[in-house]
Amino acid sequence: MPLPISDALVFFGATGDLAYKQIFPALQGLVRDEGLNIPIIGVAKAGWSLDQLKARARTAFQVMAASIPKPLRNSPVYSLCRW
Repeated sequence: MPLPISDALVFFGATGDLAYKQIFPALQGLVRDEGLNIPIIGVAKAGWSLDQLKARARTAFQVMAASIPKPLRNSPVYSLCRW
């Protein structure tokens, strides 16, 4: 029997400016280009609700998507926005 995968990527500062400008786009690239297929866990100190964090991540993905050629916009990365 194969062993279950127990990996996850955890990053801190999920509500911060660095996450918005660098981390979320980098994660998008890892999923799109490298096939990253593990849970991604964002940790933050700020008192944001889950809905606020989802909206922030979606906005970061949309800003990044504007610079991606249209055929790549159908990549699996958008499944990350369906939480």
